[in-house]
Amino acid sequence: MKRSAMATRGYEAAQDAARLATLHDYAILDTPSETGFDDIVRLATLACDAPTALVSMVADDRQWFKARSGFAELETDLATSVCAYTITADDLLVIPDLALDPRTADNRLVTNAPHARFYAGAPLRVADGQVLGALCVIDLAPRPEGLTLDQAETLRALAGQVVALLELRRALTLQVSREAHWRGLFEQLSEGFVVKDAVRDARRTIIDWRYVEVNAAWCDMLGMAGTPMTGRTLLSVFPTIEQAWIDDFAAVVDTGEPRTFRREIATLGRWYEGRAFRLGPDRFATTFVEVTDQVRHQRRQAALLTLGDRLRDLGSIVAMTVEASRVVGEALCVARVGFGRFDAAQDHLDVSPGWTAPGQRAISGSRPIAHYGDVAAGLIGGQPLVVGDVRADPRTAGTSAALETIGVRAQVNMPVRDKGRTVALLFVHDDKPRAWTAEELSFLRSVADRLEVGVARLQADERQKLLNEELSHRLKNTLSIVQAIATQTLKSVADRPAVEALERRLMALGAAHDVLLRKNWVGADLRQIAEDVIGAVAPLDRVTFAGASVEFGSRAAMSLSLLLHELATNAIKYGSLSRDGGIVTLAWQTEQRDRGAELVLSWVESGGPPATQPTRRGFGSKLIRMGLIGTGGVDARYDDVGFSAIMRAPLMELQSA
Repeated sequence: MKRSAMATRGYEAAQDAARLATLHDYAILDTPSETGFDDIVRLATLACDAPTALVSMVADDRQWFKARSGFAELETDLATSVCAYTITADDLLVIPDLALDPRTADNRLVTNAPHARFYAGAPLRVADGQVLGALCVIDLAPRPEGLTLDQAETLRALAGQVVALLELRRALTLQVSREAHWRGLFEQLSEGFVVKDAVRDARRTIIDWRYVEVNAAWCDMLGMAGTPMTGRTLLSVFPTIEQAWIDDFAAVVDTGEPRTFRREIATLGRWYEGRAFRLGPDRFATTFVEVTDQVRHQRRQAALLTLGDRLRDLGSIVAMTVEASRVVGEALCVARVGFGRFDAAQDHLDVSPGWTAPGQRAISGSRPIAHYGDVAAGLIGGQPLVVGDVRADPRTAGTSAALETIGVRAQVNMPVRDKGRTVALLFVHDDKPRAWTAEELSFLRSVADRLEVGVARLQADERQKLLNEELSHRLKNTLSIVQAIATQTLKSVADRPAVEALERRLMALGAAHDVLLRKNWVGADLRQIAEDVIGAVAPLDRVTFAGASVEFGSRAAMSLSLLLHELATNAIKYGSLSRDGGIVTLAWQTEQRDRGAELVLSWVESGGPPATQPTRRGFGSKLIRMGLIGTGGVDARYDDVGFSAIMRAPLMELQSA
């Protein structure tokens, strides 16, 4: 088969004499499996969410796997090797779809079982610059997006660990300068590495552990640089450390099962993750990577989501600011968070009670904006104030003593804007100098934006409420005028019942408008409509309501109001409510039909006179026959026990109308 240029390049790299000589010097081919390498491929599968990971050594005629997870073969021929291409790469080699790449489309591992489709490999470049092979992950499904940034960085880091283990292993096999070379590699690891012995009590229970070896990276991560550690116990270094730091590693020693961890040392306020594995009967080792920034980033993202949900539920600006202050304080681990609103003239800032860490005092009250000195104009103009140390920053150095009396050593003031105008400040204080990161400031900006939206919503709701009240007042006045005009115009009409019916229908229309105004004209609940309309003409203690909450659209609500008014009026004049003891039952439910949900509403009268079908078809009878949305769907019965009607209409039409 004719090789492509890339394939030829990979094949020639595999045959390079200098590279093969280096591979031979490491004496790694055909050696037994080792826990350190096995742990790394397991971590690679977890980190990259892939079923297969391999530590592959590329020889002149084959690739051999020092460690493998999710792959049965111990080695393959060179023609099958994708890692042969990786040894020519400067960085990661990522092939999103092996079946589409000309280098690998005909590879038997792609065309046949296990039908590999995705590959990502990191070259294993050793001290002299030669690449011995690759740490790779394989997936059975294509990944057009490749690896995430975190996955790529983790794969590189784990490849570095493979190289470090190779170097360590090679050093341990050499007789000359054995200890010095091992120590150098140990200290060069970018990850923290610790070897420890278990400390047991008289009952053989592990109650502590003692440091045997620690590298410089570990000391730096835990703030122990320059502190002698060998021979000391965990509890002597961290007396208040969480018990889980002992119990989890005790399980590793007692069971021999490696364990990954991600946990905080609360006394340091820092998070670490890594893996612990047993080295001997009472000896184990742990790798450490600090993940404090990653954990805090995840917390901030979760906090923003939670805050958005909470602000939608809160009904006052004070409640919103208290909740936002708490979220910021807990997410950033600061001393104090608060919120202040500017007065109309922007001369004073009204500071509401916010959130404080334990031991910190709250601040509140009205403060002249002049107290902010030269930065006041910037804040009003929408510019945030970010100070890492109030003593060193020229903008606050002159007032640093006053700031420190209230526990402020670092601060951020983030303006909250509304329609281009600064209306408030979100302020954050820390009691020690702090280098505010761009991500933290972005988080605060997002919180301020959410507050701005929440405050605007409340203000809009308040304005809408006032507008609705004004509309209600005007509508009542208008309907009163209409009633007066109708009464005056129709005073000479002999048919007084017809005139009175018109007046009552106008009243029903007014009641329906009142319900809709309370719901901002977006609709109303069926029960609320029924109670308001029927209650205007009949005693509610003689009407039974039964049914779950059903929301009506505004037009359907108006139609229902007129219908119920007509039914209630007829019940008072001719039906069950015309006699003592007579009652009305209004019930509703939804039923599923082929075309969707349908509302079924029943009006049943009992305890009154026998019902007779009207001989005259007036407006009221026509209104009842039109049903819930004016399209019919009414089954009316006139029986000896009283009048009843069952009305049906599609629920979707009722709610959208």
